[in-house]
Amino acid sequence: MPYKFSIVADDNERQQLEDVLVSSGRGKLAGPACSLPPAFHPADAQLRQLQAQSPEIVLVAMPAEGGSPDAAFGIIAWIRAQMPVAHVMAVGPMREAQWIVGAMRAGAVEYLDRPLRASALEEALQRLQAAPSMALAPLTRGKLFAVLGARGGCGSTTVAVNLALSLERMRRKPDAPTLLLDTAPLGHAALHLNLKPQFTLTDLLGHTARLDAALLNSLLIRHESGLELLAGASAPLPRNALDNTTIHGAWLELLLQTFPVVVADLSARLDALTEAVIEHADRILFVTQTDMVSLWSAAKVRQHLDPGARLRFEMVLNRFTATPEVDLAGIESITHAPLLWKLPNAHAQVVEAIERGQPPALQNKTDLARSYSDLAALLLGRPQAKKRGWLPFPRLRTVEN
Repeated sequence: MPYKFSIVADDNERQQLEDVLVSSGRGKLAGPACSLPPAFHPADAQLRQLQAQSPEIVLVAMPAEGGSPDAAFGIIAWIRAQMPVAHVMAVGPMREAQWIVGAMRAGAVEYLDRPLRASALEEALQRLQAAPSMALAPLTRGKLFAVLGARGGCGSTTVAVNLALSLERMRRKPDAPTLLLDTAPLGHAALHLNLKPQFTLTDLLGHTARLDAALLNSLLIRHESGLELLAGASAPLPRNALDNTTIHGAWLELLLQTFPVVVADLSARLDALTEAVIEHADRILFVTQTDMVSLWSAAKVRQHLDPGARLRFEMVLNRFTATPEVDLAGIESITHAPLLWKLPNAHAQVVEAIERGQPPALQNKTDLARSYSDLAALLLGRPQAKKRGWLPFPRLRTVEN
């Protein structure tokens, strides 16, 4: 029975690949071929078209010699993450050793010589059938929770650190640890955790030509709770490292294939790195406070990062104190983001915790720790702990006549 194939290739190679499929008799097209874009973007409409075709095998043609393979690598990684039952076969020149290694690391199961021959495709399919462990073996993708501050001083790092610790405490034993990714302009997460990392995000971005799990693990530092930290930069990242959205997509997918839960502290940065993280995020937690400056900033940040209102920002009110002056509906109207959570105001406790390197989430009996634990349970889709104690006022029920 013929396999369902999809094709991603330049116009000048697309027809040749289609002809090979027809002549081999082993494949049929699942839908129209997609063009290889000059740069990978996870929101590209063509990728959704590709996903809708539900292919069993995707042929991804590398660019012409002299071109950059980054877009092809990004597409291969995206297919393996978003379409886990589809196999990817890359087609390109065999003399480009770095392309072969890069394609295989991104998730391709085969790298076939260009121009593709029907016999080479047949041999690749036979190898695939002879390896049951490879056949339809999905790559699991973790969940990414992006924590973004409306402005500096809103407490996004504090929220990210304590949320990550709460998620780690809820981790099931067979699972890998939770990862805290510090992408703040100057990383402070290690300070909150009383850790002294040897490596930072700068080291990862400086070695993107060698993206693999071994490199990643060598850059991490473990907290006593079990939480893993990829520490933030100790100096501003170079512009060329920030603007390469294709590379950001590749290393983010590597993180999500390695860890079941990733919490990214974006702080209040508004650049291509933030755009890449929120594009990949399963949930975007938008941290703000109830003062007018924070709310005004939240509205501007949301408009800047997502002018088309494609993404769902969920508001987390930090240092929340319920007063008659707080109009929650008005806050949602200003920020254009639904309210997800309210963290109680415990500013003095948080300041002391940072100075001691002992985050509040580890202090079980405080209201703030319980609030973080309940937020983690909500994000994981698990039951929240039952509230204990008496209600200060009786509930009033409306009796219908």
